[in-house]
Amino acid sequence: MSGFGGGFDASGDTPSRGGSSDGKPRRNYDEQTLIPVTIKMIQTAMMDPTGGSDISLKDGRALHMVKLVAAVRTAEDRSTNMMIDVEDGTGLTQVKVWVNEGDDCSEVQKMRTACAVDGTYIRIVGQVKEFDGARQIIANDVRPVSSGNELTYHLLEVAHSYEKGLKMREQQQQVGFGGGMGIGIGNMASAPPQNGMGVGQGQGGGMGGGSALNDAVILAIKSLGAGNDAGANVNDVINQISSQGHSADGIKQAINHLSNEGHIYSTIDENHFMYAE
Repeated sequence: MSGFGGGFDASGDTPSRGGSSDGKPRRNYDEQTLIPVTIKMIQTAMMDPTGGSDISLKDGRALHMVKLVAAVRTAEDRSTNMMIDVEDGTGLTQVKVWVNEGDDCSEVQKMRTACAVDGTYIRIVGQVKEFDGARQIIANDVRPVSSGNELTYHLLEVAHSYEKGLKMREQQQQVGFGGGMGIGIGNMASAPPQNGMGVGQGQGGGMGGGSALNDAVILAIKSLGAGNDAGANVNDVINQISSQGHSADGIKQAINHLSNEGHIYSTIDENHFMYAE
């Protein structure tokens, strides 16, 4: 994702769409799920005890992609990036938004300007990184919230995600290590996996979608959103998938489900989505 939000990797220096550029094994899907957090959760997260770069919450969940709603306190516009200091009542952190050379998406530029206004509540999607002992979020997407209800909803999401993670770990312990690995975040079914397979339908369940339609939506959003600052348009997704026998209403429901579960996230508005890589 170019322009506003950049799509940079762990170091914040090189593009990372679609895979690992440092030769490390690609994370499994459960670890890539978007996790709603507060700033205090980021500040109290633990570094990898083996000396790696991974950061994990106290409850054991790895922080790969996070979602945060917070208020802008200061913003500094630089030639290659924007640095935004934000707080949410639990703490203060810094957000780095990369600006790609040649960026000409007017909607992205408008959103970037709106997010620089002090006191504005913004929604941030990105990766938590630590540099010189200080943690910051390298943003993939930043936009102003649509209403005050979005902050309330985000806090409910934080609580729900925590409870869901606890249930999943309890379920994994009950079925044993081998079976528990098959349970995806996007499909919290109560029954354990059978025959070593995940709960999702067919081979696509490994993507976290949990059904053929959900997996088709993820694939469509990945392909349509590639190289597009705004992501995939919902109407384009419907047009691409409806030929497979799915209804428009069913596709919209799948998009809402995947968004709520953190597999995709909206960009410039609620009709454009990107895949949470």
